[in-house]
Amino acid sequence: MRKSAVDVISIAFAHAADQLAEPFRFGQWARIALLALATGELSSGGGCSNVLRIPSQFPKPSHSFVDPNFMDPKDLLHGIDPALLVTLFLVLIAGGLVLLLVYLFVASVTRFMLFETVLTKNCGSLGDGWQRWQGPGLKYFGWQLILFALSATLAAVLFLPLLLPILLTMKNHQEPGPGIFLAFLPMILVFVAFSLIIGLIHLFSKDFVVPLMALDGIGVFEGWRRLWGMIKAEPLSYAGYVGMKIVLAIGASVVFSILSGIAAVIAVVPFAVVGVVFVLIAKGSGLSWNAVTITALVVLVVIALASLAYVIAFACVPVAVFFPAYAMYFLAERYPALRARLYPPPPAPSAPPAWTPAPAG
Repeated sequence: MRKSAVDVISIAFAHAADQLAEPFRFGQWARIALLALATGELSSGGGCSNVLRIPSQFPKPSHSFVDPNFMDPKDLLHGIDPALLVTLFLVLIAGGLVLLLVYLFVASVTRFMLFETVLTKNCGSLGDGWQRWQGPGLKYFGWQLILFALSATLAAVLFLPLLLPILLTMKNHQEPGPGIFLAFLPMILVFVAFSLIIGLIHLFSKDFVVPLMALDGIGVFEGWRRLWGMIKAEPLSYAGYVGMKIVLAIGASVVFSILSGIAAVIAVVPFAVVGVVFVLIAKGSGLSWNAVTITALVVLVVIALASLAYVIAFACVPVAVFFPAYAMYFLAERYPALRARLYPPPPAPSAPPAWTPAPAG
């Protein structure tokens, strides 16, 4: 009888513990942290992404260190050439789009690298893995682009009818009443259902279609065709998988948020010191806001955020290993090729040497 989503939890825990702790290998842990960041597994698996939320307000520096008006946004914008602001705005938009495409491609390739890492219980050279999985990753990247374009288009079609009446009401200096929201309640429910469907497609793609592509060398659509046959054969089992994954994600969020929060505090301290030194030096030398100082500040912030994200990912490596392992062991009960890799047959006993009688004395 095939194991259910509940039955494979303990097996996935044992797999993660065996890979990460028997023995502990710092290099492997560090490489898995990079894969977790690249794939976004921490946010999808649940557990560590919520500590990256930026507070809505930051305390102003005390007068004993710096002038609190030194970083006032009004002073920041005052005196800057408007053409420079427009240029920076356009660069940010274009750079954001490019970075989004680059991230989707990197996430697509590293998704296969993470699958191989958890399957083999070993994270080898990231460069070799990148070369090995670029082909399947490119196919998965195309699928993600199609899914992103389709979901964005449908979301706009569903969301604009909700937004336009509210904007018109606000334009006429009126407050939106509850009648508007009640009138569009069915559309809101449709939008929520659509979001859930897109989320399930993304979940099943990374958890189940990627293993099919990796082991059978097939494309995304063929992988979905095979997966759909499995789902139709056991719809309740896959529904149970989704439910258990939500429960496990909540549990991981509670446990690892504490650990990642401690790691984040430790990581923030040196950058806070550097930031205070930077402000003091800038104030003492009379530096003004220009393209150079703004760029330096942006670079410093990016480095600080990247370092903070990596420290958190390092603390949450068990999450990045457990959830892929959990998906693998569930799918292995329904996919013989994966089961053969996770449960290899024991080596055949070697034949005993032929007996030869002792020579007569």
